[in-house]
Amino acid sequence: MKAFWKALRYCWPYRGRIMLGWLCAALATALYVGSISAVGPLFGLLFQEPSKGLHFTSRPAAGDPDRREWVLEVSRHWTIVPSDAVETFELRGGSVLLNRQWAEANKVRVTTTEEGLGVLARQAEDSVKFYAPLLRRLADNLPTDRYHCLLWIMAGVVAMTIIRGGLRYANEYLVGHASNRAMLALRLRVYEHVLRSPLELFARVGPSDIMSRFQNDCFMVQEGMKTLMGKVFSEPVRAVVCIVLAVLVGVSIDPWLPVIILGMVPLVGYMVRQLAMLMRRSSRKALESWAQLVGILEESLYGIRIVKGYRLEAHERRKFFHASRRLLKQLLRAIRIDAVTEPAVETLFTIAVAGAIVVGGKRIIDIGLSQGSLSDLMLFFGLLAGALDPARKLSNVSNRLQQAAAGADRIFALLAADPEPRYGAHGLVLPRLRQAIEFRGVWFAYPGGEAVLKDVTLTVRHGEVAAVIGRTGCGKTTLVSLIPRFFTPTRGTILVDGINIQDVTLRSLRDQIAIVPQETVPFADTIAQNIALGAQQTCGTAGLSGRGEAPSREEIEAAARAAHADAFIRNLPEGYDTVIGEHGATLSGGERQRLALARAIIRDPAILILDEATSNLDEETQAMVQDTLTAFCKGRTTILIAHRLSTLAIADRIVVMDAGRIIDAGTHDELLERCPLYRRLREVGLDSL
Repeated sequence: MKAFWKALRYCWPYRGRIMLGWLCAALATALYVGSISAVGPLFGLLFQEPSKGLHFTSRPAAGDPDRREWVLEVSRHWTIVPSDAVETFELRGGSVLLNRQWAEANKVRVTTTEEGLGVLARQAEDSVKFYAPLLRRLADNLPTDRYHCLLWIMAGVVAMTIIRGGLRYANEYLVGHASNRAMLALRLRVYEHVLRSPLELFARVGPSDIMSRFQNDCFMVQEGMKTLMGKVFSEPVRAVVCIVLAVLVGVSIDPWLPVIILGMVPLVGYMVRQLAMLMRRSSRKALESWAQLVGILEESLYGIRIVKGYRLEAHERRKFFHASRRLLKQLLRAIRIDAVTEPAVETLFTIAVAGAIVVGGKRIIDIGLSQGSLSDLMLFFGLLAGALDPARKLSNVSNRLQQAAAGADRIFALLAADPEPRYGAHGLVLPRLRQAIEFRGVWFAYPGGEAVLKDVTLTVRHGEVAAVIGRTGCGKTTLVSLIPRFFTPTRGTILVDGINIQDVTLRSLRDQIAIVPQETVPFADTIAQNIALGAQQTCGTAGLSGRGEAPSREEIEAAARAAHADAFIRNLPEGYDTVIGEHGATLSGGERQRLALARAIIRDPAILILDEATSNLDEETQAMVQDTLTAFCKGRTTILIAHRLSTLAIADRIVVMDAGRIIDAGTHDELLERCPLYRRLREVGLDSL
């Protein structure tokens, strides 16, 4: 749960909304209890005996319970008339004739018989109930006859229900607004952290798993926030208030009534805790299965051409089916846990209520209850029913929080990864390259794997074009990925003009590097914006424009012409303003590669890294692009990974790699003479290895 409590910190800026929501929930709870408390008065009014006109009784004197007094209760429909003609009192017509001397001599107190809530208030006062003052206040302000009093009470119940509905709406909206804003802040934090994380994180976790954490895990955390700030505040308050009032009322009827109810609380708490622990484990496994399913789906959709071309639909369907079955197994387990919790809690509370009814029923059968005690008993059961609904809802709250905790654990696992330093901080500002890039005894291994690079020592001089060749998997791409600090060498150093790149700011290093990968994925934006992205983020260099601002349309078009992309761009429906489809699906591989070349050209880099930048071009376009690269590479330090023999034509020097080591480096003629592997690669063709 620690990770979930960390996530709750993002709710702090919205504490005002949350507190206001809690206030609305508290007021709604008060109205909820008020509606339930109407059960007792309603029962008393409906079963109250009608006034018989006259009552002469003896009762304890007010203020002196040890002394008894005579009380003459007269219905409000009668008129009291003093008369010496009667011995004590008698009814005549619509009057009560009373001998005043007799009344004074015997200290008889004459009162008007109460009806409606007045009777209930008097009974509560006689029994010294804690709610007697409130009932007396209502009796003094509502009509005295039972029917009109009943109308007013029901109108009050309806009004309280309407107001309570408005308060509940306000509570849910305020809590939902705060949780969504907090989740937005957390998502942005995680997204920013992921973007700033080194590529080791993506190699270790995987993009599909990261996407799943943004989708499913964040949703779980958000639901947990809403539950904690909503139901966890409002429902316990309702349950506690109802149970406390039920205990107070129940004690006055029979001390065993509240004991039976309270005895169930520890059992319910233990059961809910055990189910919540099972829910957390199940939720964590379900989220992991979700990530695997997203990975399979992403892999199939992105490689749909291969799937269809090799008729792999059945194979991919089987993979998706097995992953879906694993996910289904975990989801069904979570559903079973969630489904059993509420009925179990409801059953335990029902057992407790049944026990209380048995005790109360035995009391009625054995000794009977007065009308006031019957009203109390009905109020007691009404409060128990009122506590059952929030207790039932709370039974699943623990499950929701455990699901949120499982999601928060996976989200904060991403945030726990050490990010790259910020671009402008922690280091020297690296001047534009003027001498050389030097690898000194560089070793590198991916997390949990064997060494990919082994004791690599290499110097690439300023303005030199160095081609790196070798068998597939020999470490060519890893080698060039170390220059912009995508990865950190396990051992050894990389120097630019004699300065260790680990000691410079990322901004000053990466601003003078342009990368053209073999597989280019354009952004879902216009053609012009895709090209302009190469220069817009530079800070140490100014691009073709000569200034640190976004390039103009003329400069964008000039870069496209240099990359031989202008012709196909102008044939698009909107030209340079054409929006590229997701992942560049509307462009061919060669068109995407030329866009990447244009993006590199407009950047005006000091270091150019080409991972077979012409591999997807036809022979004619490749020849033109290579002419452009020959001119563009002059005065720049260029490292290219070659898979085609024709690409080597622009190289000044060729570096041969095998099994993570540099086995030789030199010109074409030098390598033909002394390097067997180079001769082998030339004989079979680079493309086949």
